[in-house]
Amino acid sequence: MARLPVVPEGKRLSELERLRQPPTRSTGTAMARALERVDEISSFQLGRVNLSRIPVNRLSTLARYGLLSKAQTIERAKDPRQTALLAAVLRNLEAQAIDDALDLFAMLMASRLISASRRRSERERLATLPQLERASRTLARASRILVRELERAEQSKKALDVSAMWTAIGAVASREAVNAAVSLVEQLVPEDDGTAEAAMRAQLALRYNTVRPFLTLLGESSALGAAEGGRRVLKEVRRLPSLSRRRVGQRPLLPHEVDAELVPPFWRRAVYANAKAAPSRPAGRHSDMIRP
Repeated sequence: MARLPVVPEGKRLSELERLRQPPTRSTGTAMARALERVDEISSFQLGRVNLSRIPVNRLSTLARYGLLSKAQTIERAKDPRQTALLAAVLRNLEAQAIDDALDLFAMLMASRLISASRRRSERERLATLPQLERASRTLARASRILVRELERAEQSKKALDVSAMWTAIGAVASREAVNAAVSLVEQLVPEDDGTAEAAMRAQLALRYNTVRPFLTLLGESSALGAAEGGRRVLKEVRRLPSLSRRRVGQRPLLPHEVDAELVPPFWRRAVYANAKAAPSRPAGRHSDMIRP
């Protein structure tokens, strides 16, 4: 730690100056370097040192002074002041580096993944709108006649004549057209909440390779921690590297390998609905293989 303020031979900046520099670009390479920065700083393990006997404001003052000071100033400081400054700076930098890495990850996911998937899902939904409109008009006309015939049967207290009803509906649409309209509406408007959101998340699942390079970096970073409420999520994040390295074509992911309670409703269709996969075990809840 004492060597951090020293400028190595052949270098222009000390290691302390390098570690103090946050990410300046929103690229995959910058994300990798941000997580490497987290691991470098956390390797000193100063965030795990019990300094509860030192007043918080004292630590904050030391960290602020050290972060604003040049590396040469800290290098010239004598012990124990130099050690105290470096310890306070690295403890502060560890928290900042984790926040910087997670903020950059969120920005990359929003700009490179979520926005692109939302635009594509919106284009696809707009492309199907004319079909949905035609099918909806057919069903609306058939439904109007159906309701009218049901009301007549109710008023006359006579049994419903199915043949007569189909004849009446046939005046506006054939039985084949009605059945085709029903199938199309069921296909374009699934029976779940938030259809647009679910469609967007299905597009996210198709862009898996965009996020895959970061899974190992996130899952294997020893610096990431979680409060009680987030430990379950972090546990699954730790499993991502091994799952991402699996050849899912030969060994697909199975339901018991995913904590289903962590999959929000809008994600279930994207995670579990894989029409190309055969059932992996007897029918049951979420019994199909999971898309990679």
